[in-house]
Amino acid sequence: MFFKTYHCPDCDKKFTSLEQYNQDLKLCNHCVQETISQLKLQVLQLQIENKDLTFLCKEKNIQTEPEVCLIEFKVKQDKLLEQVKICDANWVIIPAGQFDGEAMQEFEMLNTPVTFDMYDIYCHMNNIKQPSDDGWGRENRPVIYVNYNQVQAYIEWLNQQTGWQCSLPTEKQWEYACRAGTITNFWYGDLSDRRMMVVDTDKTMPTPGKHQANPWGLYDMHGNVWEWTSSKNGSKYFLCGGSWYNKENWLTCSARNISFAGVSYNNWGFRLIRER
Repeated sequence: MFFKTYHCPDCDKKFTSLEQYNQDLKLCNHCVQETISQLKLQVLQLQIENKDLTFLCKEKNIQTEPEVCLIEFKVKQDKLLEQVKICDANWVIIPAGQFDGEAMQEFEMLNTPVTFDMYDIYCHMNNIKQPSDDGWGRENRPVIYVNYNQVQAYIEWLNQQTGWQCSLPTEKQWEYACRAGTITNFWYGDLSDRRMMVVDTDKTMPTPGKHQANPWGLYDMHGNVWEWTSSKNGSKYFLCGGSWYNKENWLTCSARNISFAGVSYNNWGFRLIRER
């Protein structure tokens, strides 16, 4: 007699009864419960960190359909990590407020500079030569040697892959996010503190590293790499944040660099914002 079998890819077991297998999720019931338990712990951690959970269930009710909602969320995040090495956990909310006499709308910002991991997959998928890392290492170090034009090409590809609306921040958006509601030279105070910045290190450092995030969850806003913005003066674009190469006075919230769009260096990188 022939029995139809159902395969669970997580545990690699086969089942002949739908009492043991969830046909909608294509997992055995044991693996479904294990996945739900893990995801509930992740959701609890997000709640503890005051993250915005609305993206989990925009159309579904998480209280009445937790299995479907959480499984779909996990699948979505895994797919994003595979495609672009960025998922929703990499973004933090920058709240609306006032800055420099201007009303700032809420937006999201990548919690670190774009890393080699994030950029190299774009190069691989589009047969583009990867930028040099100067022998310092790739992976979670900020990507370097990328000019403004190359950054724009990367953003266009990322938006196509994800359906997101990403861009470079304006210089005001960048400084507003860096300050995180403070008015001091650095987000943590007026005096420079090498424990809070990536400075004078002879090379870029992995991000996030040992340095604390600012109150809005952003890492390496003081140092590591100068970050391109969309703001310009004539034909030159502003960069913010200072870098590993600079002294402390170049790493303040208001510090600026400026360059033509086709120029790149080993202490320049970028960070993205995303429309909510």
